[in-house]
Amino acid sequence: MVPSTKDTWRTQFRDYRRSLSLDSHRARSGLIAHRALTVLDVVDAQVVHAYWPLRDRREVDTRPLIAALRGRGAEVVLPVVTSYDPDTPTLEHRRYAGPGALDTNRWGIGEPVNTERVAPEDLDLVIVPALGAAHDGHRLGHGAGYYDAFLRSVSCPRVALVYEACVVPSLPSAPHDVPMTTLVTEQNVIEIDD
Repeated sequence: MVPSTKDTWRTQFRDYRRSLSLDSHRARSGLIAHRALTVLDVVDAQVVHAYWPLRDRREVDTRPLIAALRGRGAEVVLPVVTSYDPDTPTLEHRRYAGPGALDTNRWGIGEPVNTERVAPEDLDLVIVPALGAAHDGHRLGHGAGYYDAFLRSVSCPRVALVYEACVVPSLPSAPHDVPMTTLVTEQNVIEIDD
């Protein structure tokens, strides 16, 4: 059976993640981070919104990418959940000052504390988590809507980090879904045509 609903796809993508050993997760994440650093939009960006990984869920590990971006002088910004209300999923964006300046939110996600906020319009690039993505740039997240709400407020490039096995020809999408401009996997960089 071919999955047809977002929840069915989410289950399939989560099952794939659970199948990854620690070594496979580390290797694939390293390849994705290395490949992301070759994307022109990433190379040129000075203020980059990234995400802190949920490694226990085998989310693509962004820590090496974040370290490399900071090493070349880019400012890295991470999201902070400001509303857990499912009707108003909102994030603010705070400068990342290192792993020692993170606090864990109720979902186990590291968030910057005591650093300055950065406005969405000041971002040069958004690196987006994805359970899976389609060739047209639509991504599938966890379903809470935080990134959908946030991405409507930015006009900069949007890069999703996703495992090659979780890139599919198409996914269900809604009018409020904001497609990515680039997908980066351990094997490919997929530039999305407008």
